[in-house]
Amino acid sequence: MNDDTRKLLKVFGVAVTDSEAEANKLAGIAAQLSAATSKEEVAKLLKDSADLCLELNTRWLEITQRVFAIQSQLQTQLAEAASRLQGAK
Repeated sequence: MNDDTRKLLKVFGVAVTDSEAEANKLAGIAAQLSAATSKEEVAKLLKDSADLCLELNTRWLEITQRVFAIQSQLQTQLAEAASRLQGAK
């Protein structure tokens, strides 16, 4: 496995673990909301939730792009091999 891939997976794994813990924390805060909750508190909860999702989506996208790059490279190499075999006939 490529070192860059290992690093991406490590960062992604940490992001998922951290996000899960933070999501549980935010859900706990949301459960405590009431009609008396200030707009500022609600806005903070929404912002923190949006930031959390953005961070996780960014890490997910990095992994997805890496997977597509690996697949694309393999497909290119296979196509080149197939062309060489066709040319050898």
